Amino acid sequence: MVLLDRIESNGIDAIVLYSLERLSRDMLTLLALERFLDERDIELHTVEGQVDTSLPDGWLNFAMKAFLGEMERRQVKYRTKRAMEFKKSQGAVVGSVPYGYRRNGNGLQEDPEEQEVIRIVNQLYKKSPRLVDICRILEERNIKARNGRSFTSQQVKRLITGYQNSFVKANGTLGRHIRRFIEAVA
Repeated sequence: MVLLDRIESNGIDAIVLYSLERLSRDMLTLLALERFLDERDIELHTVEGQVDTSLPDGWLNFAMKAFLGEMERRQVKYRTKRAMEFKKSQGAVVGSVPYGYRRNGNGLQEDPEEQEVIRIVNQLYKKSPRLVDICRILEERNIKARNGRSFTSQQVKRLITGYQNSFVKANGTLGRHIRRFIEAVA
């Protein structure tokens, strides 16, 4: 993060952007950055759209643009998800073709070789639920992923029927950082 390093080294007085969307559409990121800049007396300005965080009205415009950018990001995500669900309900193949299948026109058909790998992975999972062990055994058997490389834990996880993820997203690195951020600014 060159910009953050430059800010911390007191190398700038103001940041000028064409628009906030060029920086981020994530409201939390923008608000955190604005707080970071404010603590260092660094102004944020945009060429498009009346953002000048040195003024109360400019800060309001900043906050509204951050909110609207977040709204747009979430709307795009929602619309895309709905469109993909609709296409799937119509029998269309959307996104990448799942392992174990091949594209057949607008549909999918099973790939016998990949289906065999899925069967092997599920058998191995019943014996040892550790994904790294399964990856190691596949490597020993010279069973490669579709890209010709060794299977990763993430790829193996997607092949396991009824896989129960023990990792909880909220307990991940980002969740811990967000908690520390909230505690720091509260």
